[in-house]
Amino acid sequence: MEADTTQFQASNGKQPRGFGRWGFQIGNEEHFIVGRYSDSRKEAFKIAQAQDVDRVVVLPDKKLAPQSWNSERPEKLTADKINRIKERLMAQAEVRTFKGPRTCKRTRTVIPTNGMKAAQIMVVFDVQSKRTAHLIAKRGFYIVDYKKPAMCPGEIDMKDAYRLANWWLNKKLGGRLPHWAEPDDMIQDAVTRLIERGGDPRMAEASYRFYVVRGAMAEYLRRNQKHEHEDEEEIEAPGSRWGTWDRSYRATETICRMIEAKGAYPMERAA
Repeated sequence: MEADTTQFQASNGKQPRGFGRWGFQIGNEEHFIVGRYSDSRKEAFKIAQAQDVDRVVVLPDKKLAPQSWNSERPEKLTADKINRIKERLMAQAEVRTFKGPRTCKRTRTVIPTNGMKAAQIMVVFDVQSKRTAHLIAKRGFYIVDYKKPAMCPGEIDMKDAYRLANWWLNKKLGGRLPHWAEPDDMIQDAVTRLIERGGDPRMAEASYRFYVVRGAMAEYLRRNQKHEHEDEEEIEAPGSRWGTWDRSYRATETICRMIEAKGAYPMERAA
């Protein structure tokens, strides 16, 4: 028994393979089988043997099967279907409390995903990682704002909080801030974050308070960035100056070269 793939190769330029709705010419009849090509070909051979035919022709058109035909492959979702699914799921959203670090609790909004495949989760919730999508499908719900900081309010020393925020801003970020950054707002964000974490037992450690302040100021820069090229990678990269210092240096170098080209001053003096 053999399968003639001449028509398919002439139409598609490659050998038949993969998942789809495969068409076979068996004698004078056309049969369409949904599944992988290797499995579909075996089914076609069985039909051919029953009809006492020794040759099967693979038709040139391969069509994907709807989800209702085979649950192993999800249906391709359109924008309207995605929006309808989102509206239906958001109506079922609920609030749950999860265990956070130490005594802190994390309150998150979750959306049930019962019955959804990983591929559908990636499309509907814009999940980029296949592994993450499979984990969401396994646990049965999607967590909205998964990276939202945990709240653990408590009393703190306000004088020490402002001192710490000012020290970090001036010593660690001094001369490296973008031109659009507001130092006062960054200090307020850092102090607010310290208040939100005041009830965490780790706040007794100075290193953890520094960690909270650094995270709050980095989040301010990430949230308020005004230039497309100042992305998260440039913000997180050490010594990047968040794009501003590098641009200023290049601009200064260009001006110095223009001055030197005019013969006004040597490059060293111009710099």
